[in-house]
Amino acid sequence: MSNLKVFNNSTRRKFLKILGVSLVGTLGYSLYNSINKNNLKKSYWTGSVINAPARIEIHSADNKLNSNIIKKIDDLVLTYENIFNLQNNNSEISLLNRNKTLHNASPELIEVIKKSQYISYNTEGLFDITVQPLWELYYSNFILNNKSLPPDENKINETLKLVNWKNVKVSNDMVSLQNQSSITLNGIAQGWITDKITALLIANGFTNTLVDFGESYAAGLYEEKRNWNILIQGKNTDKVVSLSNKAIATSAGHGTIFEPTMKYHHIFNTKTGLSSNNFKTVSIISKKAWMADAISTSALSMNKESLLELSKNLNIEAIVQEKNKLIALS
Repeated sequence: MSNLKVFNNSTRRKFLKILGVSLVGTLGYSLYNSINKNNLKKSYWTGSVINAPARIEIHSADNKLNSNIIKKIDDLVLTYENIFNLQNNNSEISLLNRNKTLHNASPELIEVIKKSQYISYNTEGLFDITVQPLWELYYSNFILNNKSLPPDENKINETLKLVNWKNVKVSNDMVSLQNQSSITLNGIAQGWITDKITALLIANGFTNTLVDFGESYAAGLYEEKRNWNILIQGKNTDKVVSLSNKAIATSAGHGTIFEPTMKYHHIFNTKTGLSSNNFKTVSIISKKAWMADAISTSALSMNKESLLELSKNLNIEAIVQEKNKLIALS
């Protein structure tokens, strides 16, 4: 186990590629411009959002990029980092986990928690932001203590007593955690931020954009002439989907593994306390990135029939990998 590398939790969804574009830039907030043969201006913003690589591509006939919009994006990202980033000890979510009560919580934190509760209700608790203690248990077991076997059943069952989405209480601008629970919003916040940045761009006249913060929102058209082609990268297979004004998110256990067999990873079944392995990958297409984000996470714990029923109820599309084939549920 000493040579095992556990990949950062926030990189778990880099299973999507945008076809027909060139990869640009490095981490750190940067801006790139290019002009194609039809004088279509392409502008790129690259950076990091909640510890994950992030990229925005804008297609416009305008000869100058609105620098104000870039400043607005940078400011929003910084604001959201100070709310949702677990690795920031002074973020709102870190303060909430440490103190179990947060007064004067931001409207953004309240909104994302309420959306998470909506998904928890619709998935019968399979999506649960109080799953953080399970992550900590597995991380301690495999990484800090360098064990080759999973935590014993008694430890898992004790930890599961802390996992219940109903332990999170919201009242006006106060959030409290009951029964010593702690939360992570990594399964929904990046999608929510994707939606917010997309809405900002569209409101400022940039209607043909691709916002890729792990979850991708494809607005308008690629080069103002066709849908955006997104490559879903499954395990040993792939599939192209064509999107306009929709979001896609893909979750897979092999994005963050604890041990070489890939049986134990960062996405947990909140009923059993074990890693979710019903599908190798799940992709969700939705009009909202936050919903695609949250459902793709919880879908790994569902069977095909339950996921299909949920897809119909929430008006989303699901693509799952069974064996070495990606299948659209219908």
